[in-house]
Amino acid sequence: MGTDERADLVERAAALRPLLEQHRAEGEQERRLADQSIAALDEAGLFRVWVPRRFGGLETDLCTVMDATAEVTRGDAAAGWLVLILGCGDWLTGLFPDQAQEEVFGTDPDTKVCQVLAPKAAARRVDGGWEVSGSWAPASGCLHASWAMLGMSLPEHGHEPAGAAFGLIPMSELRVKDTWFTLGMRGTGSNLLIGENVFVPDHRVLRREPATRGVFPRELNDSPRYRTALVPTLATFLIAPLIGMAEEALAHVLSQADHKGIAFTRYKRQRDSTAFQLAVAEAATKIDVARLIAHRSATAVDGHALSGTHPDYLERARLRQHSSYAVRQCWEAVDGLVSAYGAAALSESDPLHAILRDIQTASRHALAHPASNAEHFGRALLGVEPSITEMI
Repeated sequence: MGTDERADLVERAAALRPLLEQHRAEGEQERRLADQSIAALDEAGLFRVWVPRRFGGLETDLCTVMDATAEVTRGDAAAGWLVLILGCGDWLTGLFPDQAQEEVFGTDPDTKVCQVLAPKAAARRVDGGWEVSGSWAPASGCLHASWAMLGMSLPEHGHEPAGAAFGLIPMSELRVKDTWFTLGMRGTGSNLLIGENVFVPDHRVLRREPATRGVFPRELNDSPRYRTALVPTLATFLIAPLIGMAEEALAHVLSQADHKGIAFTRYKRQRDSTAFQLAVAEAATKIDVARLIAHRSATAVDGHALSGTHPDYLERARLRQHSSYAVRQCWEAVDGLVSAYGAAALSESDPLHAILRDIQTASRHALAHPASNAEHFGRALLGVEPSITEMI
């Protein structure tokens, strides 16, 4: 994509904010994104950003995708989260063997792929593939998806060692159990998927360990988009919706500061308070730091892909650590803004209420776990073995 195309995608995402905000409450109540929101995101091309170009997708660079996702999130956090999750589903599908890609995107480039990548079920070998039974959650976007990418554990087979893998399964072969009753991110519809004796042919399986080393079975998708490192791409993209939530919280607090006072003080306007000025400055700086980290990490991830290299273990661990640090900056910024704004933020009628709940929920994603990521990075810095995960 050229510079104008990238700017246009971000502008289209920003233009959707009023519509997404209008339907946010409906999505939260129904615990699924409103049909009008899904249609608008489809029309704007937000669900094609990482579909392979040969199927009509955009193969957008990571910085642009993140900026667009942050804009969507400012209208509705659940919508931004689904752009993240379903976009990652499209990109991951582009790493699978070409036959699997044809099955998913061949007839409809707007096909959506949800995913639960943790290996929550064991598969057994059958003729031509694998048979798996199990349950997977949380499956964000499953109510709008036609395919699911699900984690499973494979036993040793032939020359292939035992290990985790991702399997592509049509949603028509799975059952959705309504389990998504949460504090925040309710509109994502992240329910439980159940499969019983589902057959997954070999060409719809992506083994995790080789993929984390940059070894992918795809052949036709040889553009930089499909050469990027697996976990660094996922972890870096994760920052985007958190930035959007924090930026929207800051914008709301600033918009009210001219006519909202501070209880039990003589301040008629928050903006006149030195303490309030310091609080919003601190929050804005945290958001700026998160965005700087996001752009630097995205540039590093895409830079390796453009040069045909793969980041080493230390750099991958650093990128995952930076992702969780950026996420932490975002929720700390929101927390500080809520304290500065006052108890009104806890009223359901105030926009900060939803942002607070959503960011507390979204920031708990496993890839953003601060202690685990710090341990991964510390081990990499010190050369401590063995590693506690291959998801680096």
